[in-house]
Amino acid sequence: MKQIAELHQLEHEEKPKVVVTVPGVYTFLGEFADYCKGYTLCGAAPLALEVAISPRTDQSVRLFMAPMKDRKRFNLQNIKFRREDRWANFIKGVVSVLNGRGFTTGAFNVTLAGDLLSKDGAMVNSAIALGVTLAIRGQYHHDLTLEDCAAIAYSALSTFANEDCRLVMFLAMLQVRHDSLLLYDVHHLTFERIPYEVSANSHVALIVESRISPHALREELAIRRRESKLAFDHLRAIFPSGLIRDISEQDIKETVGTLSEEEKRICLYVLSESKLAKEGARLLAQKDMVLYGKILSRVQAGLRDVFEVTCPEIDWLTKRAIELNGCLGATMITTGSSGTILVLLSRESIALYITRMEEYEHIFGFRPTWKPYVPVGSLKIHSYNNGHTSNK
Repeated sequence: MKQIAELHQLEHEEKPKVVVTVPGVYTFLGEFADYCKGYTLCGAAPLALEVAISPRTDQSVRLFMAPMKDRKRFNLQNIKFRREDRWANFIKGVVSVLNGRGFTTGAFNVTLAGDLLSKDGAMVNSAIALGVTLAIRGQYHHDLTLEDCAAIAYSALSTFANEDCRLVMFLAMLQVRHDSLLLYDVHHLTFERIPYEVSANSHVALIVESRISPHALREELAIRRRESKLAFDHLRAIFPSGLIRDISEQDIKETVGTLSEEEKRICLYVLSESKLAKEGARLLAQKDMVLYGKILSRVQAGLRDVFEVTCPEIDWLTKRAIELNGCLGATMITTGSSGTILVLLSRESIALYITRMEEYEHIFGFRPTWKPYVPVGSLKIHSYNNGHTSNK
C-alpha cells in the first residue's frame, strides 16, 4: 500500500485519495460455463493489482502504469476508443459507462502497480477495469454498490473496449478469500464458498507457467468462444424453456437437422464442463482429492481433444504430470498467463515433476516456472481523508 502511494505521489506530485487492491482470480473448472449459464469454480490468484487515484482541477485524465513506465491521457470531453491506447481504453470505458448511467466524474490521476501487471489476458484487463471503477467510486460516487461497480467494469470491458471477459470474474474479484474457493451459479449469479485449507492437504496444487508466447492460445480460445456463443444461441432456439444447463446429452444428440455435428460437440463439452465444476466443488468440500484430481484430468482431455485449444507444450506438461504415480490430475487454466496449468500431486512427487520440467526446457526451449497454489489476499479499498485512513 505504501509503495503505490509513493509511486503515485512521485508521478502526479500529490498523494492519492483512494487506493484499491484487486486480487487476481483463477478459474479452475467451468471456464466456458457462461454459455450454458452453468457452474464455475474459481479462487484467488497469488497476484494483485493496485490502483491509486487523486482528483484534478481540469478536464484531463492522466494514467500511469508504473511497472512499464507507460503513460496515457485523455480528455473527459472527448472519450473515444483508440486501438493504440490499449489498456487506457478500459479506463475510458469505465468513465463512458458511468456517464451513460448518470454518474459523471471530475478529472483524475491514476497509477497502476502490482505483480498482476506482469501477466496477460482477461484476468489483468478485468482487474484494471474493476480497480479503476472502485477507485472512482471511492473518489466520487459512494452510493454505488460493489456489485454496481462489477457490472460497470464488465460493460466497460465488453462493450466499450470489445474485450472478451466474464461478469463472474468481476464478481469473484469482490468475494475471493484466502481460505476458500468459490463455486458460482452463473444463472443466478450466486456463489457458495468451498473451504480450501492448503496446510491440511496431503497433496499440493502447483501452478505451472509453460512460458509460451502470451499470444499462442489467444486466437484459438477466441474462436471457440465465438463458436460456443453461436452454438448455444441455436440450442436456446430449440429449447426455449427451462434452464439450458439442464438439457440432457441425449436431447442434444437427438436434435436432427437443427444443430450441426460441430455445434453438438461444443454444446456437449460445455455442459459437461459445467457439471464437472459443480461435482469438483462437491469433492473438494468433502476433501476427496483423488476424485477431484480425476475431474481436473477429464477437463484437460476435453480442452485438448474436443475443444482443441491446447498446444504441444501444455499437452506435454500435463501428460508428464499424469504419468507420475503421485499425481492426481492436471489441467490447463485459461484465465492465467497464456499456457498456465494446475497440477495436483503428492508432496513426495514434486521433486520428480521438477525433473520432468527440466526435460521440457531441453525439448521446447522455454524454462517453465512453478509454485504451490496458495489463495491469498482479498479486495481492499483504502480512503485517505485529512490524514486519516478508512477501509470500505
